[in-house]
Amino acid sequence: MTDTAERASVWAGLAAPVLSLVGVLLATLVSPSFAWTGNALSELGGPADPVATDLTRLLFNGGLIAGGVVALGFGYALLLTARNLVELAGIGLFGLTSLSMALIGVFPLPQAAHFVVAVSFYVLLSLALWVYGAGGVLAGDRTRGGVTVCLGVLNAGAWTVWVATGRVSRPGLALPEVVGAAALAGWTVATALGVRDRLDIAS
Repeated sequence: MTDTAERASVWAGLAAPVLSLVGVLLATLVSPSFAWTGNALSELGGPADPVATDLTRLLFNGGLIAGGVVALGFGYALLLTARNLVELAGIGLFGLTSLSMALIGVFPLPQAAHFVVAVSFYVLLSLALWVYGAGGVLAGDRTRGGVTVCLGVLNAGAWTVWVATGRVSRPGLALPEVVGAAALAGWTVATALGVRDRLDIAS
């Protein structure tokens, strides 16, 4: 039973980014008028015609909800392989990040809670990567820990540049949004593979 739970948790780490990021990217493709330089990703899940349709709402909101919930299941494998208290703190922040991602889909535009959970997601994302990465460095895993910290910097940097160069809500908000989403997806897959090796789970 324990081996089954560990395997399922690792697979959750591999599946979560597919559900969320692929869902978002598919929504951009099927949208009648979405443009990376003209829209925010969240518009795909809202009522705004002609950017959003029933299909884009299903893909975007459903993908974020499913991906966030499944990502929480990855927490078990992360906890089993935590090497210090700093990594444990990072895992807790990862759980909050996953929950925030799911809530973006639960509270789509134009609901008032959408802004709160969307901002929380991107702030928590960098914090989770910084803390978990620092824990990896302290555990002697300098390369993986350093890359994790850099991904957190990448997310924060994208938003810093965006805020510094104009209004936050201007057209093209999807650009900094997708940077953080891609950073999270890449980290989750790479970490799930690393955790699988540490748990000695056959693929």
